[in-house]
Amino acid sequence: MNSRIVSFIALLVSVASLGYAVWLHQNIDSIAQAALRQREAELVRHFTPNVLETDRGMGIPENKLPKSPQTLEELFQPTFEMITNMGDAQEPAQSSVTATNAEK
Repeated sequence: MNSRIVSFIALLVSVASLGYAVWLHQNIDSIAQAALRQREAELVRHFTPNVLETDRGMGIPENKLPKSPQTLEELFQPTFEMITNMGDAQEPAQSSVTATNAEK
């Protein structure tokens, strides 16, 4: 009789474990996305003062800086725009290797 009870309890635990594994497998994407959003929010809160100070130091106007960034993309957007537009202001400089080859 005791062996049947132990077997029945083992079967119940196995079914419960299987059910939990199936539930976890179905919800793992949402759990991972929530963890990533939380980590990104922590990074944005941590780096916002330093990035904004750096942007101001590089001469980015105050009206182009994000007021309260929520994502890393929003936080670094002014920096990326400035770096991307750096090449538009002047012609690319001729490298010294190219200049040396042209003289030969």
